[in-house]
Amino acid sequence: MRIAIAIMMFLVLASIGLGMLRSLGGGRPHGGVAAGGADPLPVAPPPDVRITFWCENCGTEVLLLRRGSESPPRHCGESMIRREEVSHN
Repeated sequence: MRIAIAIMMFLVLASIGLGMLRSLGGGRPHGGVAAGGADPLPVAPPPDVRITFWCENCGTEVLLLRRGSESPPRHCGESMIRREEVSHN
C-alpha cells in the first residue's frame, strides 16, 4: 500500500514540476507563425534616420539598429515612446 501511495505522489509531483518548467519556456515570439504570418526579417532603418525609443518611467533610451517588428519595445512594464531624428546632410 505504501509503495502505491509513493508512486501516486511521485507522478503528481512530477506532472506539476514538468508543467511549471513548460510554462517557463513556452513563450511565443511576437508576430510569428502563431500570429498567422511568417517571422519578419530584421530591417535596418534608412541611414539618414536615427530611431530611438524612450521609457517615460525611468528615462532609459534605446537606439534602434535593426527593426524586427512594428511594435515598440517594452521597459518598466510599459511600451517605450518612439523618437525619430533625421540628419540634414
